[in-house]
Amino acid sequence: MNGFQRRLRDMPAQLSHRETRALFIALADEELPADKAKEVRSHLDGCGECQQGWQHYSSTVLRLRQVEKHKAPPALASRVMTRVKRQRRFGLKRLHLMHAQYRLPVEILIPLLIAAAVGAFLVMSAP
Repeated sequence: MNGFQRRLRDMPAQLSHRETRALFIALADEELPADKAKEVRSHLDGCGECQQGWQHYSSTVLRLRQVEKHKAPPALASRVMTRVKRQRRFGLKRLHLMHAQYRLPVEILIPLLIAAAVGAFLVMSAP
């Protein structure tokens, strides 16, 4: 193995865009090990697209951390659990009947739910 191959082997692998964005959560929560955080920051320094994504993500996290927290009323937990238990008993039967009545293919529901989630994220992250 020559010197170039040794240096190439010893160089840290560059993170892809997908890997970098997947680490945004841990980076925002300061849960990344120092070496991995350095890799992410290095990628952000050289990639305008990911840097813009990080700015949107981190500003959204900052806004969410500034939201005042409220404690739920004590009776709410018991009402929610009662409803969950009822849904477990009758939910699947009702879901099957609803599907039969409306005939909406599941293949359409998944992209619609993803589009709604992305739309909600974009609305929340708008300045």
